[in-house]
Amino acid sequence: MERTLSQNESKVILDLEWRGQKTVTLAEIRAALACSEGYARFMVHQLTRKGWLERLRPGLYQLVPAERGREGVANTNPLAAGAALVSPYFFSFGTACTQHGLTEQVFSEVFVVTRVRRKPQIARGMRFVFVPVPEAKFFGFAEQQILGEPVQMATVERALIDALDRPRYAGGIGEVSRIAARAARRVSWDSLLDCLRSFGVSALAQRLGYLLELNGAEVPADVLTALHGLVKPGSKVPVGPGAKWGRHGPLSRAWGVIENVPRDVLLAADERSKRRVRFDKKGDT
Repeated sequence: MERTLSQNESKVILDLEWRGQKTVTLAEIRAALACSEGYARFMVHQLTRKGWLERLRPGLYQLVPAERGREGVANTNPLAAGAALVSPYFFSFGTACTQHGLTEQVFSEVFVVTRVRRKPQIARGMRFVFVPVPEAKFFGFAEQQILGEPVQMATVERALIDALDRPRYAGGIGEVSRIAARAARRVSWDSLLDCLRSFGVSALAQRLGYLLELNGAEVPADVLTALHGLVKPGSKVPVGPGAKWGRHGPLSRAWGVIENVPRDVLLAADERSKRRVRFDKKGDT
């Protein structure tokens, strides 16, 4: 359908274009036109049918601007849709790990860190899972251009720590082990340590140290010392979620980690025959 506009439809679309507003709610359209809710719903229906608006969720619509032509080709970037669903936000867990090249696993869900609880939503054929965190842990992200759209994405360091914190959002503990191995070649160690200190959770430092050691990652000696310094004395934690893997197994005394997950789950096939420990003694990255 060729995109045409009535007088009132033009008022809505031109106002959105003029202000550079990418999304609009039903309530905003009602206020702009000073009309009833019924007429606002009719207006939204017409603009959606004509290809000027795209429904993201009930009551929220994304503008399909004039620059997308007479046919109104919609933006198919799922992250752009996710960015419009909640604010503030940033993408993390498996989504950010994929973006940073830390995993080759394909995720059927998009993981969004928020400060509020929300139920999962479907937009553009993707399921968005919202993971709430307290304000004190709402950090470690930056703007990135994804398919021409600016979105908030976790840094490599934050994505790694989130994966360690909640493996179920990053493909499970086996995939998190491989993420840690790849991240060791990419992270800023100073930023990673700062992030761990801000989280203040001993278990994260323990699991990270254990997985880096297990995968034979090259870790500067001073970073290794700093990681040990973040471990709470006497702390013992399972490497994988106890609900799935149980809570028993050999103890890695170096990290206070209970090895409740088989090593063939944690190691890639080409890594299982390699030497377990290979920390850099010179402290070079």
